[in-house]
Amino acid sequence: MKKVIIFFNNPDNESAMTFIRQNIKEVFEDYIDLSYCYLSEISEDAVLDADAFLVSPNDAMQEVKNHVSDFSKVIKITRSPDKEGLNKLSSIPSGTTVLIVNDSYETSLATTQSFYEVGIGHINLVPFDQSLLHTGLYDNIEIAVTPAESHLVPAHIKKIIDIGYRKVSFETMFKLMKLLKLDVPAVNRNLFRHVYSVVEPNAEFNTNYINGYLKSEMINRVIDTVKMGLILVNKYFDVIFVNDKALSIFNVTDQDSLKLTDYISADILSSNDLSNENIEIGGEWYRYDKYTLTLLNETAGYYITLQNMSDVSASDKHLAEKGFVAKHSFKDIVHQSKEMDEVIQRARQIAQTDHTVLIRGESGTGKELFAQSIHNASSRSKYPFIAINCAALPESLLESELFGYEKGAFTGAHSKGKIGLFEEANHGTIFLDEIGDISPNLQSRLLRTIQERQIMRVGSDRIIDIDIRLITATNRDLEAAIQSGDFRADLYFRLNVLPIEIPPLRKRKKDLSGLFLHFLGKDSNSFTKEERQCLMEYDWPGNVREVENAAIYYKTLSQLPPHILSKQYDGISGKHAANLEKVILQIIEANTSMSHGIGRTFLLQKLNNKGISLSDVKLRSLLSELEKNDYIDIGKGRYGTRITESGSQRIQEL
Repeated sequence: MKKVIIFFNNPDNESAMTFIRQNIKEVFEDYIDLSYCYLSEISEDAVLDADAFLVSPNDAMQEVKNHVSDFSKVIKITRSPDKEGLNKLSSIPSGTTVLIVNDSYETSLATTQSFYEVGIGHINLVPFDQSLLHTGLYDNIEIAVTPAESHLVPAHIKKIIDIGYRKVSFETMFKLMKLLKLDVPAVNRNLFRHVYSVVEPNAEFNTNYINGYLKSEMINRVIDTVKMGLILVNKYFDVIFVNDKALSIFNVTDQDSLKLTDYISADILSSNDLSNENIEIGGEWYRYDKYTLTLLNETAGYYITLQNMSDVSASDKHLAEKGFVAKHSFKDIVHQSKEMDEVIQRARQIAQTDHTVLIRGESGTGKELFAQSIHNASSRSKYPFIAINCAALPESLLESELFGYEKGAFTGAHSKGKIGLFEEANHGTIFLDEIGDISPNLQSRLLRTIQERQIMRVGSDRIIDIDIRLITATNRDLEAAIQSGDFRADLYFRLNVLPIEIPPLRKRKKDLSGLFLHFLGKDSNSFTKEERQCLMEYDWPGNVREVENAAIYYKTLSQLPPHILSKQYDGISGKHAANLEKVILQIIEANTSMSHGIGRTFLLQKLNNKGISLSDVKLRSLLSELEKNDYIDIGKGRYGTRITESGSQRIQEL
C-alpha cells in the first residue's frame, strides 16, 4: 500500500477536506493509505516521508518544500467543476450577472476562472469578496452560484445554485497514478469513470488518455494471447512492458519486480549480433530475439521475444522442410572495413521497419546474405523467408511460381492448382533477386501486388490478401533501364523505398584478408605474406563469390589461381587481346540459339571458369566494340547476346 499525505493550511473546512479525500479514494481505493497534515500545526523542523504528497493551497508550495523528504514527489491539487453541477448553469438566461461565492476571494476568483476555461460564457461571472459586501457592489445581483458554500452567500440573494464542491482534477489524479506506479486495471477503471464526471479546460489531454487507454487494452488483449514472451525495455534495459507469458517465464507477478539482468546476462542483452539465440531461463530453453527501436536514428529501446524451444521446433521444422528459412544473420557478414560497418548499421535500422528494400551491388557482393540478415533481424523472423532468382526462370514459369495458379489454368497445370510463393511467404519475407530482369508483363503485376498487397492466381478471378515484406536485389543499372524503356519508372519508385548499396570488394580491400582466411578455415596458417599482397593487388570483379572460389582453389592446389598470381585482371592487351576476343566469341556462339543468347552475368562466369577475370564494366566495353564490328547482336532482357554470321567468320580468322 502506498502512503500519501495531503497538506492543508488548517483543519477549519472539514467538509471540503472530506470531499477531497473521498474523491481520491474513489479512484485509488485501498491501493493507498491517505492522511492529512496541517501547515498551521506542523513544527518548523518536521520532515515527512511518503510515496506522494498532495498540496491543496496554491500558495503553500514553498512552505511544503521544507517538510518533505523528496520534493519530486509533490503534486499540487487542482480542482475541476462537477459535470452535473455545471449543467445547472445552462438554465440561467444569457447576459445575467451571477455572483460566484466560495470560502475566500481567491477561491471565488479561481472558481470563476475555471468556469470561463470550460466555456461558460453566456453569463457574466463576478467573484465574491466578503470585504466589499458593505459597498453595495453586489446589491443588484439576484443569482449566486457556489460550490457547497451556501452559508456565505449574501442574505439579499434568494436564488442560490449550489453546484457542489469542485472535484479533484483528472490531471491531478493522473499524475498521482503515474507517480505511485499504480497504472493497474482497477485504478484505470475508476479514473476512466472520474474523467467523465468532471469538466476540464484541457479536454484534449483527457481524450488522449481515454484513447490511449482503449488502445492499450486492445493491444494487451491481443499480445496476452500469443505463446511467446514479449518484453519492451528502454535503452538502459529498464522494463517498460511485459505480457502475461513473459511474467510466467520469469516466474514473477508484476513487471515492477522484474530485473532482466537477473535472468539474461548483460552480454546477451547488450549484443547487437544476437538473434535466434538459445538461452536458459528457470531450467527451460527459449529462443531469444532482440529488435532495436529507433527514434530519428537514435536508439530508444528494444523489443525482446522469448519463445519456448518446444514451440519453436515444430514451426521451424515445417519451414525447413520447404526450404523457407533464412540461414544467415548480420553476425555472419565477415568484414573489417568502415564502409561495410556503415552499410550493416543502415541495414539493421531498416530491418526494424516493414518497408520495401532494394539491395544493389555487383554480382557476388552478398545481396542475399543481407536479405536474409534483414529478415532474421525483423519481427517477421519466425515466419517464412522465400528467395527466388527472377533471371533463372522463363516468364511463364516465374509468374505461376510467384502468384500460383488454379486447376486447369494452363496445359500441364497440376490438377489441384498450386499456391504461389507470395502466399507461401505470408507474414514473412519474399526476396526477389535479379529484379531488373523481369518482363514488362510481370513488372505490371508486381506493381499492383506492392501497391495493394493483394494477388490473384493465374486462371482465377479471386483476390487474395497477403502480408509480406518485400526485399529485392539487382546488379543492373535500373535508371538506365528506365531510360531505355526496359523497366517501369513507377515500379522502380515502389521498390526503391529503402535502398542499400553494397560496395564492391575493390572499394573495401580491408575486408579481403579476413574473407579469404574465413573461407580457408583451418588451412589459413599456410597463407603467406606474399600471397596476401597478391590478393590486395587484384581487383576481384567477382567480389566475395570469387574470393570463395580462390580459397577453394588454394585449399585444393596450395596456391592462388594463376590469373591472380600473374595479376591478369582487366589489363589484358597485346597478343592476349586477340585471344580474349576469340574466347568471348566462342562462348557466345556456344550459347546462341534461335530463342535466346547468353546473359552478361553468365558470360562473366564462363570467362572466370577459364581463368579470365574481367570486371562488368570492362566486359561491357568489349561487347560494345564487338557489336560495332557486327560480330555480335546484344539484345534486351532475356534475349541475351547472340553471335552473328560475321562473328562466326571472325572466330575462324582468329
